[in-house]
Amino acid sequence: MSSDVAEIDVMKWTVSLEEKIKKRTAHCAVIGLGYVGLPFAVELAKAGYTVFGIDISKTKVEELKQGRSYIMDVPSSDIQQLVSTKKFKPTVDFSHLKGIDTVTICVPTPLRKTKEPDISYIVAAAREIKKFFHAGQLIVLESTTYPGTTEEVILPLLEAKGLKHGRDFYLCF
Repeated sequence: MSSDVAEIDVMKWTVSLEEKIKKRTAHCAVIGLGYVGLPFAVELAKAGYTVFGIDISKTKVEELKQGRSYIMDVPSSDIQQLVSTKKFKPTVDFSHLKGIDTVTICVPTPLRKTKEPDISYIVAAAREIKKFFHAGQLIVLESTTYPGTTEEVILPLLEAKGLKHGRDFYLCF
């Protein structure tokens, strides 16, 4: 394939993703529904996006499906409305990432005894993303972590599938 053809393909999915974001037709996922992820997912859904909220806690997901918030800053009434209109879809099933345009990682990064962030949750989320990762996606790391995590940990994991950052997908912090 010539570089001109590859460039046209990149432009096509980039414009498509940009249009989906502008028109609010992009399907979004937020991984980690804690004190950062849940409010973010709710605001995305309130803005008109369809949002899959993914968490490994079945208890949290069930609470949300019932329209109950466990985060003080997120009213249960918001959860009830967004779940009933199917704008917010809480789940433990990462396979929904197959049809997702943007993925935001909002998992915890507790400090180790050495005062360094424990990035094991970030790595676990990236491994789940990799299973369902496809061209045209935007992946955003929102979790607090040390400089270099995006480029040194997540990028090589995702590019191992044969896709290239900036050509086939976008990754940012």
